[in-house]
Amino acid sequence: MSTPFKLKWNFDVSTFRLLGRELITDRITALFELVKNCYDANANITTLLFNDTDTLTNNSYITIKDDGIGMSLNDIRYKWMVVGTNSKRKEKTSPAPYNRTVVGEKGVGRFAVEKLGSKVTIETTQEGTSRKIILELDWTSYETLSNTQNNYAGRKSTYFTDVENNCWISPCSREEHGTTIKIFFNRVDQLWSENDIDRAYSELSKLVSPIYKPAYPFNIVISSNNFSKYQNTDVINNFAIDTKHHYVLNCVKDGDQLVQQQLFFDSESGQVITRNTAIFSFGPVSMDFYYLDKADIRKYKTAYKGNRIDGIIIYRDGIITTPFAETEENTDKKRDILGIDKRRYSGFFDKISSNNLVGFLNITKEGNPQIKDATNRQDFIDCTEYRELKAFIIDQIEVIERYLSYWKKKDSEASINKLQIANSQLSRISDTLNEIYDDVSPKVRTQLKKIDRRTKAVQRDITKGIRHVEQLKQESERKEDLFLSLLSLQDYAAELSHMVKTTIGNIKSMAEFFKTDFPNPDYDDIFKDYATSIYNEMEKLSIGVKFMLSYATSGSDFETFEVFSLIKYLFERIYKDRFDRAGIHTILEYSQELKITHNKKFFEDIFENLISNSVKALKNTPDKVIKCTGTVAEDKMTIRFSDNGCGIPPSDWERIFEIFKTTTQNDGGAGIGLFTVRKRIEALQGEIKVVEPEYTPGATFLITLPFKH
Repeated sequence: MSTPFKLKWNFDVSTFRLLGRELITDRITALFELVKNCYDANANITTLLFNDTDTLTNNSYITIKDDGIGMSLNDIRYKWMVVGTNSKRKEKTSPAPYNRTVVGEKGVGRFAVEKLGSKVTIETTQEGTSRKIILELDWTSYETLSNTQNNYAGRKSTYFTDVENNCWISPCSREEHGTTIKIFFNRVDQLWSENDIDRAYSELSKLVSPIYKPAYPFNIVISSNNFSKYQNTDVINNFAIDTKHHYVLNCVKDGDQLVQQQLFFDSESGQVITRNTAIFSFGPVSMDFYYLDKADIRKYKTAYKGNRIDGIIIYRDGIITTPFAETEENTDKKRDILGIDKRRYSGFFDKISSNNLVGFLNITKEGNPQIKDATNRQDFIDCTEYRELKAFIIDQIEVIERYLSYWKKKDSEASINKLQIANSQLSRISDTLNEIYDDVSPKVRTQLKKIDRRTKAVQRDITKGIRHVEQLKQESERKEDLFLSLLSLQDYAAELSHMVKTTIGNIKSMAEFFKTDFPNPDYDDIFKDYATSIYNEMEKLSIGVKFMLSYATSGSDFETFEVFSLIKYLFERIYKDRFDRAGIHTILEYSQELKITHNKKFFEDIFENLISNSVKALKNTPDKVIKCTGTVAEDKMTIRFSDNGCGIPPSDWERIFEIFKTTTQNDGGAGIGLFTVRKRIEALQGEIKVVEPEYTPGATFLITLPFKH
């Protein structure tokens, strides 16, 4: 055996990408990471400036500027520039007098800058000094190295830790302190539209819990030179609404013991009561939440224009936990990571959705050490304590559901009972009229006959009404199975026909490639991919036929799926090769996931048509982008589907949905796709229309789909 020698780990230069855009999958989360660093730095005010972010220029950038304590050269060298540094894990709070519980502790959040732009300049001045440290990071140089170097045995590679970044020191005033991060763009998919900044404002307004009152407030200001509504605009996070369904739970002292307050439903009194229970495994929590009925939702919309109702959000020491600040396609994660809405598809009309809840659950780093954010910012780390915390939240919501169900049933019974009493009273009135009929004058007798006829008519109406209420009650028990309404067999046949046409078209184009170019060793990888794709297309066709057969026998075959995961699947799986060949960048951003029960292929067909149209419209565009942005409000889902292609003339914005109307006839457009899309969406009682484009030139479709509470 030879003498042992030493080997050490190295990081490939592409690590910057793994820790940036591929780890932090949403730009809002990336922004959160940087703003939370400002909070940890004892900043009073953090200012976000969006400069030339609607159109790519040489001066397109975002700055995140704070007035915090700043960093020294040693801080930059040994903390900021060290991946996974444990400085915040050791330093549990920020410096006095703020003593904020620090938010970041994994040492990778700083790579959020790579998600937001291609070049970064950091200027920082430590409080009490007159030296400004300036650091420059150019991710494009990392990208170039990653794409060009050959990593094979015997060849020396440049590692992530070998890349040198420019840093210099400049004099400044001793009164100056804080950090400014300036992030430049060089790709069109890094731009921010007004709608994007609206989302950023809405999400940042939730960064600090509105019920958390720190001794040293943390304020955020947004400015933009492109959009007049953002001119030193304060991000407001106040919340106050008057509702009879407001519940507050805390940990309190019961003698010498700390106990957890918990809600219970008392079936005898029909009231929600609070009891003290032992502290759960996940530790003590406080929870302040509201159930909003229709009247409350109207008040909320009036008071908080543009803000959606978010359900229960978890804060740690008053600061939002990362999973609630990011869009995520996985149906077990993100906006419904607590599983509030997933329950609605078993007993839909008995369940409260997150659209009826506003809640703030606070944990602490000290009191709930096992509730930890995952490094990828997509969920909490799974463990027994986290699962029990979710179960606790759902249990408290179910208490309110039992309360509402109890009184709904009581009100229904009371209404029927009142009708029955009224019917009985009318019957007694009729009997009384008959008793006095012979003792009155003929003139009065004539009037009594009219009253008696009218009384009996009202009785018949009431009896009919009671019967109708009973029928409606029985009918409502079937509504869950009819959620979003079943389409007719004719509609399903039309849908299958379209699917067959699309599938056969895909197979035909790939088969033609085989026919003209096979065999050719240079195309072996493409042949393999196409063979797999043809197989998958045949599978889709087979599934579609089986679906029709099952529909013919059962009358319905709906499934529960998450809308934005479906779009993600189309972007990154079905159309990925086509996008790569055409050089198309895709952006998918959404405020929260939404699960619905319907025919999945039905929805897939809608977005396949939109994607196909965009691909054709982008044929002659150099920097191609397809962007889909989704938001879920109290009673509707809104999707903006945009591209920066040739655009649609305003005169055609309405006509484009007519059958056989197309602006891409030279690229194979037949004018059926958008007609089908509109009919599909209208069948769901939704709407699609062309609106002002996010890109110039370009096209933006606005889709609105309602759903019931």
